[in-house]
Amino acid sequence: MNAASPGVHPAGDLAIARTSTDRARLSRQARAGRAVQLAPGIYAVGATLRPEAVARHHLFAIVAHVWPAAVICDRSALAGGQPVDGYLFICHPEPPRATELRLPGTTVVPRVGPAPLPGDMPMPNGLFVSGPVRQLVENIPARGRPGNPPRLAGLGAVEDTIEEQARSGGAGKITQMLQGLEVLRGSFSERSVEKVRQRLAALVGTAMDDVPVSGRYAARLEGQPYDQQRLDLVGGLVETLRSTPPAPRPAFGDPKRWEWEPFFEAYFSNFIEGTEFGVEEARQIAVEGVEFYDRPQDAHDISATYKLVSDPQLATAVPHTGEELVELLRSHHATLMAARPDKNPGLFKTRSNFAGGYEFVSPQAVEGTRRHGFDLLNGLTDPFQRALAVMLLLTEVHPFDDGNGRIAR
Repeated sequence: MNAASPGVHPAGDLAIARTSTDRARLSRQARAGRAVQLAPGIYAVGATLRPEAVARHHLFAIVAHVWPAAVICDRSALAGGQPVDGYLFICHPEPPRATELRLPGTTVVPRVGPAPLPGDMPMPNGLFVSGPVRQLVENIPARGRPGNPPRLAGLGAVEDTIEEQARSGGAGKITQMLQGLEVLRGSFSERSVEKVRQRLAALVGTAMDDVPVSGRYAARLEGQPYDQQRLDLVGGLVETLRSTPPAPRPAFGDPKRWEWEPFFEAYFSNFIEGTEFGVEEARQIAVEGVEFYDRPQDAHDISATYKLVSDPQLATAVPHTGEELVELLRSHHATLMAARPDKNPGLFKTRSNFAGGYEFVSPQAVEGTRRHGFDLLNGLTDPFQRALAVMLLLTEVHPFDDGNGRIAR
């Protein structure tokens, strides 16, 4: 294919054959390599990318040409208005074309459905994507056999989406969605609307007759929500470690060579958190118990960390269950933060914490994420690998107001 002309996008310019003369001209350009045919009567002139990439670039413009003001719906709406498994699902009250449109890499699948409704979101080229509440109703499976390709994400995905909305927006968001649901009544089947209403209402205190399908949604109903993205992150590390043979790490030499390891661990673990003392000052604080009255809290951070890593019983304590991990974490944190009562020693956070713009697990999801995350470690037996996985879990959960890095290390 020829190189793109200066100023022309590598995906080329979209050209629609509206007359027989247009069709003949564009067909000649395609044969000469100056255009790519994406579908009958639809070309991209001057494109240098692969046909799949060209079609993806012009996708919404093509949909808007064939189905003006269509609504991207069903599974595609839950995916943020994007194709799913190579299919883009749309609806239109009177589809100008009732059959699917096959493009390189993507097939557009239309159906009869409501025009844009309150809450739907505008997209480029005059298209819309189903709003947050409409997405839920549209993806409730109807009775009977699923379509081919399956248009609907199903109950599990609907419940996962509701859980995500509750996690990000709390009860206020769920109440707002319940109000929005009432606006949609009459545009969808009463059964689908009621399925969504029950699942939303259950999160604000109303009993639900159905049994939850989604584990995440069920956990939130039980008051133990968890952060699936963080669990996926930890699970990915666990799988990588499981496929990596453990490396022997013998402690060579005289045991005395490790005598100062707890001190330097305590020193540098606090140093990287901004607690700075001279090495000799820190040694006096940690090893000799010298008190620095002008900086009592900083001094305690050093001495408490040294105590945690040098005491044989504390240093070798290993949790075997999620509950034992909680007890160990709270005990260590209470020791570490004893001189900082404003940091709530031994208590899990009640407000979200951040590193720059990066938000850690929400306070409501600390317990559930910690419990499910610890269960993921069952596949690891090597102590060093388990330590790595636990450190990632604690770093991502960040369960306390302060001291999380030192506790994790």
